[in-house]
Amino acid sequence: MKNLELQFDNIDNLVAEVEDLPDVEDIFADIDSMCTEIDQGLEEKKREVAKWPLEKRRKEAAEGNDPFILNILSMDENFNVRVLAFCNPNVPENSMRRALEGASDYIRMIIAHNPNTPSDVLDRLVKLTSEPEVLNAVKSHPNASKVTKYKIENKMT
Repeated sequence: MKNLELQFDNIDNLVAEVEDLPDVEDIFADIDSMCTEIDQGLEEKKREVAKWPLEKRRKEAAEGNDPFILNILSMDENFNVRVLAFCNPNVPENSMRRALEGASDYIRMIIAHNPNTPSDVLDRLVKLTSEPEVLNAVKSHPNASKVTKYKIENKMT
């Protein structure tokens, strides 16, 4: 992943030099080439993670801290891997947001119990479910806003 980060830095450097170079088309061609290389690197990493044995995917989902890998694992074909990823406090917020819409109430409850679930995700959970266990988890979450807690009170009465 560090090589990909280096490519992002290279893109930033090229964009900064646009005004200094007479042939802007060459710069854009270089940027396009680097973006293609980054895309290929990310796709390669996704394929690599998909080939990991189940036990390695579970371990990484539960204990990992790489947001890119956790995002991949949050979409894993194996339900237990997905659950472990959403239990992990390092799972990216965007992974949580993406999963909410089609998730079961069980996954929503897991997300509601994640200590790093942001307030907007908790609020969205309240809109998507009537499941008391999920609503109670949101209500007791330290990141739940007063407005979200009020919505839960009105929904549960």
